[in-house]
Amino acid sequence: MRASLHITALTALTLIASSALAIAAEVRVLSVGSTQIAAKAIAAEFEKQTGHKVTFTIRPPFDIDKELAAKTFDTVILSVPAMDNHDEAGDLAPMSRIALARVGVGVVVKEGGPVPDVSTPEKLKAAVLAARSLTHTDPAIPNTSGAIAGAALAKLGILDEVKGKTRHATLAVGGELVAKGEVELGFFNLSEIPKGVIVAGALPGPLEGYTVYEAAVLSKGSTDQAVTAFVKYLASAAAAAYWAEAKLEPAATYMRTRASQ
Repeated sequence: MRASLHITALTALTLIASSALAIAAEVRVLSVGSTQIAAKAIAAEFEKQTGHKVTFTIRPPFDIDKELAAKTFDTVILSVPAMDNHDEAGDLAPMSRIALARVGVGVVVKEGGPVPDVSTPEKLKAAVLAARSLTHTDPAIPNTSGAIAGAALAKLGILDEVKGKTRHATLAVGGELVAKGEVELGFFNLSEIPKGVIVAGALPGPLEGYTVYEAAVLSKGSTDQAVTAFVKYLASAAAAAYWAEAKLEPAATYMRTRASQ
């Protein structure tokens, strides 16, 4: 598989080979955490093939604006609603946005403990009502696992019923609560499953929602062609396997599915 990825990477990079001939540049990336495993692996391949250096600053969604105001970056990886806001504000280079991948939400439990059946809306509802406690991120933050979990519970008609036993927590805190057995069920992005927990299952089809991620060149960053080359490489055919390996669905896959429906 590694050999196949290497060959595919070389093919994809033919389109951006000119950047490799230039003086090695640094591409400064600001990204949310849920994409970092795949993005860093893709960046390592990009560095190997081009000689450019890619550096990452990883921040939670609610810290992205503050980070952009304080420091200069060349490209950003964000969910679509946030990217829309930055596009409207003029923070992005025109026509530089590109779809990367999307991720769904899974139900997690303590590793080694009972694993409930959450394969249908009815079974998920029963499991949630039976659980003594739940956790997910703040549902007020749009297009996040917490917002998707909250919407699923609302569709099941039990959102108000379970509010008293639900704790809103960051991924790190919520993951630790579940891993220690202090909270019975958690709802997390499938690309960000903390240590000490296992996935009981993804939210069943009618309840699943997705966080969609894009990359874009920042208007106040470097104009070196390496920046544009890296953004394109993130969405290349060579990158798709890394997104899938990190439990995110590559944009080309779900766009192809939509087109066939």
